[in-house]
Amino acid sequence: MRPVARRRLRRALGLLAFAGFPLAIVFSWRPAGARTDSAPAEVAETLLAESAGIRDRVRFEEFDYSETEKDSEVYRLRAAEAIAFADGEDRTFRLKDVTFVTRDAGSGRAAVLEAPRAEFVPSTKAFRVFEGVRVEGAGIHLTGRSFRYDPQTRLLVSDGPVTAIRGALVARALGGAVESGAGIVRFRDDVRLGGEDDRGRRIALTADAVDLEKGGGLAARGHVVLKTDDLVLRGREVERRPAGDGDRVTARGGVEALLVRGAGGELDSPIRASGEHLELERNAEAEPSRLGLSGAPARIDLPPAEGTGARRAISRDFEARLADGRLDRVQVPSAFRLEESAPPAVPGSTRAPASRLLEAGRGQLAFGSDGRTLETAVLEGGVALSEGERTRVTAPSATLRAEDESAVFAGSGPERARYEDETARVSAEVLTWFRREQRMEGVGDVKASFRGRKGSEILGGDADTPVFSESDFLRVRPEERTVLLTGNVTAWQEENVLRGQSILLDDRDRSLRAERDVRAVLRRRRVDPKTKAATVETITASGSVLTHREADRLLRIEGSANVVSGTWTMKADVTDVVLGPERTVDHAESRGNVVVEDRADGRRGEGAKATWDPRADAVALEGRPATALDGKGNRMTGARLRFQRGSGRVDVETGPGIPSQGVLRPEGT
Repeated sequence: MRPVARRRLRRALGLLAFAGFPLAIVFSWRPAGARTDSAPAEVAETLLAESAGIRDRVRFEEFDYSETEKDSEVYRLRAAEAIAFADGEDRTFRLKDVTFVTRDAGSGRAAVLEAPRAEFVPSTKAFRVFEGVRVEGAGIHLTGRSFRYDPQTRLLVSDGPVTAIRGALVARALGGAVESGAGIVRFRDDVRLGGEDDRGRRIALTADAVDLEKGGGLAARGHVVLKTDDLVLRGREVERRPAGDGDRVTARGGVEALLVRGAGGELDSPIRASGEHLELERNAEAEPSRLGLSGAPARIDLPPAEGTGARRAISRDFEARLADGRLDRVQVPSAFRLEESAPPAVPGSTRAPASRLLEAGRGQLAFGSDGRTLETAVLEGGVALSEGERTRVTAPSATLRAEDESAVFAGSGPERARYEDETARVSAEVLTWFRREQRMEGVGDVKASFRGRKGSEILGGDADTPVFSESDFLRVRPEERTVLLTGNVTAWQEENVLRGQSILLDDRDRSLRAERDVRAVLRRRRVDPKTKAATVETITASGSVLTHREADRLLRIEGSANVVSGTWTMKADVTDVVLGPERTVDHAESRGNVVVEDRADGRRGEGAKATWDPRADAVALEGRPATALDGKGNRMTGARLRFQRGSGRVDVETGPGIPSQGVLRPEGT
């Protein structure tokens, strides 16, 4: 085209454009309040219908709104179609087929919202989505009828019930919210959550409010009940956080927890814990590995083990380690009580089982592989163990061992270990209780008192008074009703005293046996046969062995036996003292290498057998022959000699083949 032709064409197009612009204005103008041009049916039935009668409206397609802070996008709002209109001083957008994306600049977490309808106010940056909303974020798919976006808190808040799915976990609530920046979905009012967690473990939870966090964490508040295959937990607040390969569960406020271990489809070794604060750590297999518990007070309940009843530990704080999902060690840093119900009756035992109570200032408990058997317990600070109302042991410290079913109670300085039951009281530096053998032992400056079930009479004492003792060692067998004392033993009842290196008291047959360096002191009544006046005198007996049986009322001294009463002394291999009624002596009999002395007048007799009659205050000496000597050198022999105390006279009797002889020294020779 030549230059002249081109210039003419440009003039024609310019005139056409100048003339066409007013025509376009005329044909596109609509009166205020008139409808927009026709749109697709759905939009016409919704957005256009809603805007009927509204002035100053504008229709958009492919609506796109972005909000930024500095160089970072806070959120972006898109819609397939939109209508904007004035609403007072603000402009309002009504949107269709909405997509809302919000992203946290620091964490990079994003939430995507999709809804059929929305309403947006640019001046406040707030909007509302409704008619079926879907939210994707932090690995959670959330649905609800309607949501509002609060730009100040950057929260998507539900206007009604919501349902959320994360993996195999489903949550429902009457309300909810999404906090995209923190990656948290918040559920409110009548929250119910169930299914499987991110490790494929079953879980069920109900609460007033639950925050579901990215990465598997959750925080619940208000009447919380959490259930898993190995845990049932109640409290006002419960939190669960990933920790290494496992997780950590924390609960506060009226906490009650039941820890169970499944074995072959059955629950095994359940542990009940309650208090104000609980912290539970679990490994990758969801087995508890650590339990921290505190409260005012806190409590751990254990099921019965072999030979025990159900047990309950009460303290302010507990720190427990678990192995294979069962209790392994429990540290108790403050004062605590361990209560045990009555165990099953032991076959052959004569005593009915009773409940037990253990108290201490602090301690450490170690359990067996079954999580029930208490293998060892190291206790300190005012330890006290009682069994029913019958038995009580106290000490500054103690060690309990399950292997031999023993308990060792140790004293410290003036604070001694002490044992008490209905028949005995014992104090020592160390007391050991052997439960299986029903045996109690004391070591170190042992002091004890005993009272027989029908009243014991040691050496003929008053049965209504207790027997006291001091020794280096003591052994009590309550079932056998025996007491063994060894090492520098002193035992006494009222004024009767018995010493030796070993004394055995048997309450079954009402007997005693003393051995090695035995010495007995008896306070006995003697009644004058003529005047009937009663006096109390002291009788001492010594030897290698002393035995006494209440039924026989017989006191026997063996091995260099020596009996002294007033001025009388009888020495022999064996001496029997027969006790009479009302704390009297009926008679005494010595046998084997007998030597009788009356120190009042210096007389002495030797023979094979001697009999002392306290009522007549005389001694009959027998032998083959029996010999009597006095301090003047006089000598008499015979089959039987009778010494009368205080008379200076000796009566001599003959016997078959035993003549009587006498050697008398005149006065002054």
